[in-house]
Amino acid sequence: MIRSWYRAGLAALLLATSGCVTIPREPFTQAEHAIAYPVGFPHVRYGPDDPAVRAMFHADAAGTPPIMLALSGGGANGAFGAGVLYGWTQAGTRPEFSVVTGVSTGALIAPFAFLGPKWDAEMKTGFTDGRASHLLPFPFVNPLFRDSIYTGKRLRALVDSFVTPRLLAAVAAENARGRKLLIATTDLDSQDLVVWDMGAIAAHGGTAARALFATVLTASAAIPGVFPPVMISAQMGNHVAQELHVDGSTIGAFFALPDTALIAPTGRGSGGRIYVLINGKADDEFAVTKRSLISLLTRSFDTASKATQRTSLATVAAFGQQNNVGTYVAAVPPTETSSSLDFRQPAMQALFELGRTRMVAGTAWANLTTALKVPDPTPER
Repeated sequence: MIRSWYRAGLAALLLATSGCVTIPREPFTQAEHAIAYPVGFPHVRYGPDDPAVRAMFHADAAGTPPIMLALSGGGANGAFGAGVLYGWTQAGTRPEFSVVTGVSTGALIAPFAFLGPKWDAEMKTGFTDGRASHLLPFPFVNPLFRDSIYTGKRLRALVDSFVTPRLLAAVAAENARGRKLLIATTDLDSQDLVVWDMGAIAAHGGTAARALFATVLTASAAIPGVFPPVMISAQMGNHVAQELHVDGSTIGAFFALPDTALIAPTGRGSGGRIYVLINGKADDEFAVTKRSLISLLTRSFDTASKATQRTSLATVAAFGQQNNVGTYVAAVPPTETSSSLDFRQPAMQALFELGRTRMVAGTAWANLTTALKVPDPTPER
């Protein structure tokens, strides 16, 4: 995740080394895990390279190329992404996305982005009304006797506040039209990314569907060490066991397309657009690093995170070049102040307004190929 989350997570790790308590779990085998599915909800999740996931990114029955939006992690910086979407509506150019994906804070934005402008008011309220300022209370719990710094109750309460029966019904209706809302979590047991078909969950209806929908969103936003991993009850053959799921951005900054789709060209002329909304800064930031354990580890994790993000963006850009797909990126400008841990209402309001005004002014999105200086792979003739 973004740098500030690592600081808190590393602090928990260092404290835990002086004596930690292991919370018992029911064991299960790799073979049992391979056939597992959430209790009562088969066929609602996939591996990132599952053919079913690839199929979601194809043109529809009428041959209309897909328009995709991928929302990254970024903690409090999610207010920027919400502002971009809000301003996009105001600019009158916001498309209807055929596929919306989200990880971490991007997962919390994704349902609103998926449902469109009619849900802008709820989205703005969620990121600017101050509710998020209570996510990280102080003092925190003693991590020596827990699996995280904070209990996660406030995060779940925030998610529950907007995952209403009305929202679930709206997602199910759009899913029935063939549009897809995908949220990624990290399965700690398999060390794999798990892609959840939120529309398929919503289509089940009822309190169980609402609970699983909220659970997946909470899991995707559960930064390891900061919030506890989310337990998901899974049917594993003849018995039920608990899986551990955490922040989707543990594996990747965002989820735009399956890796097998990105590295396997489908041929030029396929068309379509991919928008990658980075909730934070995409550029490296210079800083004189202090010679302390926390500073060195934090800076190192941040460097690795930025490198992974750049690689993912470059891969998406190359895919666009190979397949005549337009690729675009939006991120907090390097000259602006932002922090993934600053959930104070004024800070989040300022980031929301930054995203909104940049979108209205037409400066939010940059051509990803141009921004990364990716060469055109088409052979000269």
